[in-house]
Amino acid sequence: MQPATKILGLDGFYDESALPTLIKREGMAVWENGEVIILDRRKLPQSQVYINCKTTNEVAEAIEMMVIQGAFSISIAAGYGLALSAQKNNLSIKNLREAAARLKATRPTGLALSRVMDLCLSRAETAIENGSSVVDKIIETTDIVASDLAKQARKTAQYALNLLNDGDTILTHCFPDRSYAYLLMEAKYNNISLNVICSETRPYLQGTKLTSWCAAQLGFEVYVITDGMGGALMKEGVINAFISAADTVCMDGSVANKVGTYQYALAANANNIPYYVLRQSGPDKENKSGGDIIIEQRSGQDILSFNGIKIAPNNVKGRYPCFDITPPELVSSIITDRGVFNANAIHTYNEKEPFLDNLV
Repeated sequence: MQPATKILGLDGFYDESALPTLIKREGMAVWENGEVIILDRRKLPQSQVYINCKTTNEVAEAIEMMVIQGAFSISIAAGYGLALSAQKNNLSIKNLREAAARLKATRPTGLALSRVMDLCLSRAETAIENGSSVVDKIIETTDIVASDLAKQARKTAQYALNLLNDGDTILTHCFPDRSYAYLLMEAKYNNISLNVICSETRPYLQGTKLTSWCAAQLGFEVYVITDGMGGALMKEGVINAFISAADTVCMDGSVANKVGTYQYALAANANNIPYYVLRQSGPDKENKSGGDIIIEQRSGQDILSFNGIKIAPNNVKGRYPCFDITPPELVSSIITDRGVFNANAIHTYNEKEPFLDNLV
């Protein structure tokens, strides 16, 4: 009897079956029969429900409604979402640009999203000029980007692991996406023990639902805390490092990430605990400093309810900026696929040898 053929994950190294759900192909977005299939992360981890998107706008709405979360996964879903527009009979580069603009607008701080859209548009224009299939070209480009970003994330994780010690307890905020998952994979592969503490990350509870689930699937000891507990645990000496992802890193080393990151960075700094930022693709050349970043403002109603049940009085208003800006002086290191950088030196990222050639 022949042994079962292993299917490698997008990273080209780990067996797909060994990966936590959220970094498997099925855990983000898949192109299938002319539709984009997305795992509804709002339902996790209790149930795995998929939605079928047939139009670009449906993909955009899925991003806006938090069906799909995490910069990596959003970027891939958007790439396939752009391909949906290319299926229209009245295909034109003007229509594709409008579709890309719609998808970009779902996450104004999303550097990876913007880069993927620009790359797909460029390849689509070439396909139109050559008379080849635009849909196929966008899907092919998105597939390549997904694989390259996974490899890039794993390389970033390898650099990050070198900064940690066996037995360390790390605090995370929100869902630090694929680089974080690979950090745990690399720790497990190298027999390095880590303890994971996840902030719940109100109001959508990404820390509770996604980050803790990812770590638990890999067998790590995991604790979930409320968003206000991190500073106290740092003061008690429980935490060895605070680690987050970044939706955007500016050229001066400022970091835009889920709101609440700044307060954890302040607490880490006050307690001499390193704050490491996982930013696999380096800084955004368009954003020189934190003041250049547009902070997405979501409905304050998200704060006034919990699991669809209103918990605040009728005469109370909510306020929900999705992200905040952490200044570079509070960041210990920014970890990328090209190595570890001091925050004030991240502008030199593009001077380093690229890890891969195909990356956005």
